[in-house]
Amino acid sequence: MRKSFRKAILALALGAGLGAVALLVFFPALRGALCPSCYGLEQVSSELFVEAEMPLHARLALLREVAQARGQIEAALGPARAHLRILACQSDACDRRLGGRGAAAVTYSLGPISVVRLAPRGLSLTILTHELTHTETHARMGALGQLRGRMPTWMDEGVAVIVSNDPRYLGPGQGAERCLKRPRATLPVSPFIWGPLAGQDRDIYAEAACATLMWMDKNGGASALWARLDAAEPLP
Repeated sequence: MRKSFRKAILALALGAGLGAVALLVFFPALRGALCPSCYGLEQVSSELFVEAEMPLHARLALLREVAQARGQIEAALGPARAHLRILACQSDACDRRLGGRGAAAVTYSLGPISVVRLAPRGLSLTILTHELTHTETHARMGALGQLRGRMPTWMDEGVAVIVSNDPRYLGPGQGAERCLKRPRATLPVSPFIWGPLAGQDRDIYAEAACATLMWMDKNGGASALWARLDAAEPLP
């Protein structure tokens, strides 16, 4: 019995190790998070690493945006829980080295551990707040909850749009009156389906935000959503 148990643990450990190696092979940003200097990045703060050629004024501006984004997210979700590294590029060459393929920003996360990659056009408060919101919702879901899809991708994206107050996808007003586009009958629950659709139709972010606002209006507002998230209850 003990021998079988040891074999099972060894198999799980081996599988996890192979999975980690595969992630490092296919996602240069994760390698960059482990060795920032190997990718031409310099440390600016405990969590922020920027392209070495980024001038001082740009570094200071980005630091201010990180602090402002943090404040905006804390006002909505509470104190930060995510452990992350932010990798910021000011050139397309840097972004390509880290695996960038056109996206303004990408968050790689598993529970409370996150890496955020910012392309040159992702160095804005709105985009930064959007990505850091993902790190906080994923930290609250936990690795197991994230793997089990406790929050569908459309709601994950909708929350990030709402917290970042993205004017591209939200109108003025309160609740669902902010909707710019009514959601389709079925929105993607998986990131693997969301990704290709979002690449073809950016309006899907407006739909996700609207669907999330509609849920909030019917279920006690944003505070009810955060409470269910913290209580490890499934959403929506």
